[in-house]
Formats: sequence, C-alpha cells, structure tokens
Amino acid sequence: MSATLKYALVSHIKMELMAKLVRWKKVQEALDALQFLPKKSAKTLYKVIKSAANNAVKNANKDMNSLYIQTIDVWWAPKLKRIRFTSRSRISHYAKYRSFVRVVLNSK
Repeated sequence: MSATLKYALVSHIKMELMAKLVRWKKVQEALDALQFLPKKSAKTLYKVIKSAANNAVKNANKDMNSLYIQTIDVWWAPKLKRIRFTSRSRISHYAKYRSFVRVVLNSK
C-alpha cells in the first residue's frame, strides 16, 4: 500500500533528512521516532506514513504490526516565487520550496 503527498511546503532536502531516518523500519517504530521530533518535515512525514498504514489496514486487510516501510521517495516540486519590499523602493526575491513525497509499505 502507498500514500502520496504533493506540494508539501517543506524543501525536499529537509524532507529527505527525515526520510533517511525511518527508511526500512517497521511502521510503528517510524511513527514513534517521528512523533517527538521538533521538525516540520517530521510532522508532515508522520501524517503520510500514518495515511499509508491506514490504507493498508482498511483496504488490503493487513496487520499493522507486520508492516514496514519499503520505500520513501522524495522529489522537488515547483517552488513558489515571492518578493519582499525593502528600503529605498527596492524589492528582494525569495522562494518557498515544496516537495513531493511517496511512501510505500509492505508486509513481512
């Protein structure tokens, strides 16, 4: 079973750090690890893994204790380009980076 999140307002580099932390772990271990981390990407990834686990339990009748994370794919998404007004009638450009996340679960 899998779950996908598109256009998450977290950069793909920050999301990849959290994905490396929980790859190939059991679902319950991954959720416990991500739950108490003070990162925005950890909270986002927690929700995606939880959604994939619920999909597996409800749609495929899998046992929650036998599920593990097979793959977590993180890609960059189109960034939001913004401007900020600065002194002397000038503007500064900045970007808000986004990412795509796909979590695939498998049972042992």
